[in-house]
Amino acid sequence: MSNDNVAKISIIEGDSIEIVKGQHTEYVGKMTYSSSKKLIATAENGKLFGDNPEDPPKTKGRIIDILMFVAGTTDPGNTEGTKHKANTSYWKYIDEKTKKETKESLNNLWNKIKELKPQFTDLHIEGDFFSWSGDNDTKERIKASERLFDLLLRMYPGWKNQEVHLHLIGHSHGGNVINQFTELISSKDMIAKSSILKPRKITEFPKEWKIKSITFLSTPFFQKKHQLNHGKLHKDCKIINVHNEYDLTQQLIADFSLTNLEGLLKSFQMEKFKTGIETLKSVNNDTILTYLKGIGLPSSHKKRAVPAWKEMAKAFLGINMMTKEFINYIDSLKIENSNLQKEKDSFISLLNSLLRWTYDVYNNYNAGIAKGYDKITWAQNLNLTQGLRVLNILFDIKSSPKDSYLLNLLAGVFGENKGITDSIDETSWTPKKQTKGLSIIDVPIFESDPYNSRNKRKEFDTFLKGAQGAVHARELEDLLMRLFSQFIKPLEFKKIIGYIDDAEYIVTGNLDAQLKILRGNLRRYDTFITRYYAGLVTEQDEKTFKEDMIKRPGSLAYLAMASHSLSHTQLWGKVEEGLKSSFSSEKKAKYNKK
Repeated sequence: MSNDNVAKISIIEGDSIEIVKGQHTEYVGKMTYSSSKKLIATAENGKLFGDNPEDPPKTKGRIIDILMFVAGTTDPGNTEGTKHKANTSYWKYIDEKTKKETKESLNNLWNKIKELKPQFTDLHIEGDFFSWSGDNDTKERIKASERLFDLLLRMYPGWKNQEVHLHLIGHSHGGNVINQFTELISSKDMIAKSSILKPRKITEFPKEWKIKSITFLSTPFFQKKHQLNHGKLHKDCKIINVHNEYDLTQQLIADFSLTNLEGLLKSFQMEKFKTGIETLKSVNNDTILTYLKGIGLPSSHKKRAVPAWKEMAKAFLGINMMTKEFINYIDSLKIENSNLQKEKDSFISLLNSLLRWTYDVYNNYNAGIAKGYDKITWAQNLNLTQGLRVLNILFDIKSSPKDSYLLNLLAGVFGENKGITDSIDETSWTPKKQTKGLSIIDVPIFESDPYNSRNKRKEFDTFLKGAQGAVHARELEDLLMRLFSQFIKPLEFKKIIGYIDDAEYIVTGNLDAQLKILRGNLRRYDTFITRYYAGLVTEQDEKTFKEDMIKRPGSLAYLAMASHSLSHTQLWGKVEEGLKSSFSSEKKAKYNKK
């Protein structure tokens, strides 16, 4: 090997990152490989094969087990748009700030799987190198499957002629990356078309390699795409399926494959949005109502007016906060459909008008009451001419979610092949339709979800059934109405309508007519909020987890994230049994009795 080509090479127990003539070189299992595609060196049992070693011949009687982790889309969400976000830290509970493992690492899935390695003579566990974007995007999952194939050949180039049994563990859409991988390795045409594999002149999957087990952790199984191909499965391949009945992502959200998930998540600042909701909820409606009913009573008028002004300022501040975050959220959505983009721009223009109005009203009430405490000043502060026109456009609804201006627009944004969604495919929690008779080791874990102790199973099932029905019928407006209805209680929404009722004490003429239109729209929304509100969260959990929705059992954030993540937090007993029985390499003597 020429010293001109190599700055330094070292192989240190599986970790080596070197620089070769300014190019990145990465350690890949049994070899050191340069991004310049020049093979530097390989080592097998301490022997150096040289610049261009031939693939070692098959060792008779040897069967090698390789276990590979494939991270999924949610948890962590790819909020940074990083192209290798779904990686090893996903399994290890690496603290984002300190970059160190946490106390959760001691008994997590990753460490418990590693404990299996010394029990078998030829078991190799890969969890340090493979990564993909984690985007909830069909194209990204296809690309990830190609990277998985590429990485396996880079890591184990000396085993192409050996009998190798693969054991793949995938969480969430990582399971669909695995399914796509089974399609890829079974098709020479797909391999030939791969932009990742073609430059490396890879034409086929090693003939001696078979998939011996697949462990699905909370994987949403599609009806159409990412189907399990049996071409390279071992005849005794085990399918292990871990699922949580409270997992909202697996059973609903994953139906939507988005084209810009990272932008969608990054722009939606839930904490700021929640602050606006809490501010609005804290408004004392009785204080405002007492003032309005007492207008014209000079002795106590000022005493009632000052707190009423403060409460109105608070109310419009809350609405302003919510509007601002909603604008950021909608503005972040990248839409290719030109007509829908025009609708989006028009919608944002309306929202900006609403934002200006709420800010102006907030300032009017917050600035004090120097002009007096009378009916005229109160009405002037509201700037109703400015605000009602916008509100009546935004909240226009004739009779159902289908004819709601707001929901209709958002349904277009999330509609299939219209906005940010490339496809909607009804998913299932079980791979039964894809396994074609292969036995499935079923591992339900819902009883280990803290939410199960809340006795809300009936409420959750009713909510899920209704939401799934809306997706299956492609009634996205109805789905959105059901989702939004979980963020505000019917009594709280009625409180907002109460503000409109209160305002009728002081307006007349055209303004009064516009106010009645708004009240009618909100009451029609109220009908559906009352119908769809499921009461998924207990009162105690609302108090205990007031500041963190992801930790609040029963909130949509909890069901979509925490319930979805539970499957990869530990090595479940039935999973361990299934994996051990699927390994083909011999168990070491001292472990045979265990």
